[in-house]
Amino acid sequence: MLSNTPWAGLEAGKIDTRRVNASGRWNFFWAVLTRSEAALVLQLSQLPSPLPDLPMLRSLDIHFQTLPGGPILYIRLNDAAQVELFETLCRDVVTAAETAEDEAAALQRAIGRTFRWHHLLRGGKDDLLPEEAQKGLIGELKILKLLVENMGAKAAIETWTGPSGAPKDFELRSDCIEVKARRGAAQPFVKISNEYQLAEVEGRRLWLAVLTVDKVQSPNGLTLADHVAALARILERTAPSVIPQFDLRLADAGYDPMHDYSAWHWQASEAEFFAVEDPFPRLAVPVPLGVSNLSYSLSLDACAPFNTDWATVRATLFEEGPDERA
Repeated sequence: MLSNTPWAGLEAGKIDTRRVNASGRWNFFWAVLTRSEAALVLQLSQLPSPLPDLPMLRSLDIHFQTLPGGPILYIRLNDAAQVELFETLCRDVVTAAETAEDEAAALQRAIGRTFRWHHLLRGGKDDLLPEEAQKGLIGELKILKLLVENMGAKAAIETWTGPSGAPKDFELRSDCIEVKARRGAAQPFVKISNEYQLAEVEGRRLWLAVLTVDKVQSPNGLTLADHVAALARILERTAPSVIPQFDLRLADAGYDPMHDYSAWHWQASEAEFFAVEDPFPRLAVPVPLGVSNLSYSLSLDACAPFNTDWATVRATLFEEGPDERA
């Protein structure tokens, strides 16, 4: 099973290892574990505290373990028939981690990359995001940054539910936020993609956040990768343990940091907010039986009576205090 692979020649029946890259910055090893399973091992100087969440991948075990030689993170293959794909996964994880400046960041990137494989292997796409999707993701990142600044990184990441397919982009304990990005020169409308995006959620207020995101010529503006990196730097400074969850949300949104987004530069405005409450113009739910998958254009002029600002929204979102935040 292990011939013609990086694990060839390693002795089965005990933990046997071979360094992945003799000149590599971090201590990655090809390993054969006690039941002859191929594995990738990252040797650590210490375990992170608290331990970060780890992805669950079919045919793989991913765990921390403390050995006589010190703590490790290992990714072990359980299905020998998948060894070629497993080698590709391992090399991708190592490549992602090698760019890190310290061991903690290397570990975060290794875990983040396995989350990306989690996304791909459960049916995610590996294509560049089209322009409309880039604009939408930039809008969501702008709102996520506001939430990180006001409720903390971990709680904010947990509220970002749109990439996982939830009807609303952000779901807090007592509020939901739907985000729309539009061109500044376009007609004053936003597209509502389905009948549930602006539907009431029992026990929660609903806010519509609208941003203009315009394509500009380099060197003006920022790329999608720039927007992601800027928020990632904030998370790395304030709550590095949430980076894997951030990476997973990005992967669910279709973003891959290995892709080249340098051809698109974007200028994004601050968000304009609207309180979605009756008689706000929207389709009523439930719609007639047999009717579904509706989309419609919403006039921002018609929404003007419901316009508010971030200061008002912020005071409403967090009026219950930090202990009550999502």
